[in-house]
Amino acid sequence: MWLPRGGASWTVLLPLKNLARAKSRLDRPDRSLLALAMALDTVTAVLASATDLVGAVVIVTNDQTVRRALSRLRDQGDVSAGHEAGRTPARALSTQERARLVIVPDTPDQGLNPALAHGAELAADRWPGRSLAALSGDLPALRTAELHQALAAAGSHRRAVLADAAGTGTVLLTATTGSPLGPSFGPLSHDAHRRSGAVDLTDALGSSVPGLRRDVDTVDDLAQARHLGVGGATAAALLVGQAPVP
Repeated sequence: MWLPRGGASWTVLLPLKNLARAKSRLDRPDRSLLALAMALDTVTAVLASATDLVGAVVIVTNDQTVRRALSRLRDQGDVSAGHEAGRTPARALSTQERARLVIVPDTPDQGLNPALAHGAELAADRWPGRSLAALSGDLPALRTAELHQALAAAGSHRRAVLADAAGTGTVLLTATTGSPLGPSFGPLSHDAHRRSGAVDLTDALGSSVPGLRRDVDTVDDLAQARHLGVGGATAAALLVGQAPVP
């Protein structure tokens, strides 16, 4: 079953940090550029989903550089990381894809979970009856088919969670129509979400969704994502940074 119970499409929420604070564990001088590029590749992969599966992608952020890059993505279909040097746009987005991208300010400005709760509230007001999926914004190797597979599995449950590659964090948290999202992102979030009642999809999906589970926090994570194959914005950012990746 591709759609959640009730047949309504998903609204995908991506909260994005201020670039100056993002990826503090990624030991590279170009980590802010990479954080932006990885977010662009994540968003692009989600937008490639069919409209009847993913009806909207809501970005919650206060970072002005992120907002400008995403606005360009929405208005022009430009998926570069916003830097002229080494700029290598990926495929142009269709008008239909661009129309589903919504950028909202992080009004609470109190961290990831309040940002998600804010996005969920806005989504419920704008698209009542849709299910919600909170997704990590640092998935440069994400394939659209992997997201489809995970949402298909999640659609049968009121709430569901998928662990990151390490097995301790969360890359995807879902709630079908009428269920609270209940985000508890942070250290050991996978266990926190399971304890709050979310059905764990990790064993069922396992290694079949490697790009979806490969979030990037460290240089080793980045090397693994690159081995899987990163999106165009991340590939371009790595060229700009000109620093070796193990």
